[in-house]
Amino acid sequence: MALTLTRELTGIEAVAEACLDVYRSAGEVADLMTWNRLFLGESIHQTPATPTVIARSTRTIECVLPHLADPADYLPGFLRMIGEEWTVRLLVHSSEIGLAHRRLRGTPITIQPWWYDGGFVHFGRPEIP
Repeated sequence: MALTLTRELTGIEAVAEACLDVYRSAGEVADLMTWNRLFLGESIHQTPATPTVIARSTRTIECVLPHLADPADYLPGFLRMIGEEWTVRLLVHSSEIGLAHRRLRGTPITIQPWWYDGGFVHFGRPEIP
């Protein structure tokens, strides 16, 4: 869903806010929380907190991966949510998309690159690792 809106922001929290704005501009009810709050310890190495957008009517979770975090550390929670029929998308800085592909290959998680350009957050197309 995070394909059509750009907004002037900085930091991974700002990426989550930009993603949230996309859902809300499409009329979707969505919330912003942290992955830590959603899973309370099912995923490891959660410093800093990982902002996550939850869109309940489309059953979509978009998690913004912190810089240098290992995407595989999130797999237990991702797989649990997929088992509960949620779509899980991991938003990854474009400079780390290769690592996400390598670490998540063969999983049902979609990855989507993001980057800053001209002070705005931009989203690439979702990809299957």
